[in-house]
Amino acid sequence: MDSTLLTDLLIGVPALLGSLCFLVAAMSMTRARDALTRINILSVATGLGMMLFIVTAYVHELAGGFRWIGLIMALVALSATVVVTTVASITLARAAYRADPHLDPRTAYDDLADEG
Repeated sequence: MDSTLLTDLLIGVPALLGSLCFLVAAMSMTRARDALTRINILSVATGLGMMLFIVTAYVHELAGGFRWIGLIMALVALSATVVVTTVASITLARAAYRADPHLDPRTAYDDLADEG
């Protein structure tokens, strides 16, 4: 197998999978009936999709040769993505709950209603 074909596959496959994460999330969000479910769908797509895009960018840079700074930047970006998507999802969910407490009946468990 040609090394350019392998490089293109290692760059293209994670990029396509990341795009697919966002596409499936966007389609799923149109079917969700309440804000909390939409945010839950978005948080998974953002976390996984962005990580796949970061891997794609790192492999693209790696094709030009290994550099420690590239690896460090990729690891920092992956770590920041985990932290930011988690905190953002929790913050958005709490704000959405407090703005409109109407939940779909299928959303069964309600921790925030017990906080009073």
